Amino acid sequence: MKMVWILLLTFFLLQGCTSEGQGEPATPPAPEKPPVTVPSETPVQPPASPQPENPPAPKEEEPKTEPTPSAYANEIFQEVTVKETGTDTYEVKGKARVFEGVVSYVVEDGHNELTEGSIQTSAGAPEWGEFSHTIQVKKAEPNTTLTLILFETSMKDGSRRMELILPIPEK
Repeated sequence: MKMVWILLLTFFLLQGCTSEGQGEPATPPAPEKPPVTVPSETPVQPPASPQPENPPAPKEEEPKTEPTPSAYANEIFQEVTVKETGTDTYEVKGKARVFEGVVSYVVEDGHNELTEGSIQTSAGAPEWGEFSHTIQVKKAEPNTTLTLILFETSMKDGSRRMELILPIPEK
């Protein structure tokens, strides 16, 4: 009989503890903060200055320049641009921080690798080396888009590391 009473008391005690907070810990109410008042400032107008007698001459139009190609980057490449310099000829420039200063590249049309090679930068990692290289590649199919993929070749297993994929501009 004592065991029944102990079980009943335990049950009611636990029931009383869980019914108050509905299983959630009680949080103290947030202290009430006074409202923030912002002093109103009236804009001060500077004293009127006399107007010059000769109005400024209209600026001449600057000569139009070619649009700057977009620059691309990732962890090992910076400020990489590709621009067309002639028929099927493209110039790629930028900075790279790669092992021994060697940047590898592949040009593909989405299905086939059309050309591949490597570019030597002016400095090896951990320095940023600048590079500039001309690539000649002709589309295999006229309605395809060429893509240049720059990467560092892993000395461990020959895999591509840190690929940077760039669209090659069309005419």
